[in-house]
Amino acid sequence: MFIPFSSYINKSKNAYYKAYTLIEKNYEISGLIDVTPFLVYLVENVYNRMGEKRNQEQSISKYQNALAAGKVTEKEKDLFEFVLSAYGGSEFSTKQLEKDFANAAYATIRSFVLKFEDMGILSSQRYGNRVKYRINTM
Repeated sequence: MFIPFSSYINKSKNAYYKAYTLIEKNYEISGLIDVTPFLVYLVENVYNRMGEKRNQEQSISKYQNALAAGKVTEKEKDLFEFVLSAYGGSEFSTKQLEKDFANAAYATIRSFVLKFEDMGILSSQRYGNRVKYRINTM
């Protein structure tokens, strides 16, 4: 199994540099190298996030089952495949998907995200009056 550590580190750069800086400061004070802050960082930002990928794979399995059962239209299939390739596990808005996909009306995209959220394939997060979607990792 390939685990892309760099993508996890890239998503948590601030915490990575904070752990690295803490190790340097501890060394300046004590003269000893203590990598505990880095190990804590790895557990919190890499190891614990690896479970999210497995959960994302469960969402893909739900999609494949819905597709096989004829519950997914061709346009929805195209949209989901685009979401997988363009956003992966990252968040996106309906407006962003409409702009990036450029081959579906806003109403089609809106019904797609709502339907796939109901099926447990996508999840949503509200930020004030905006909603962002992502492939479900729960």
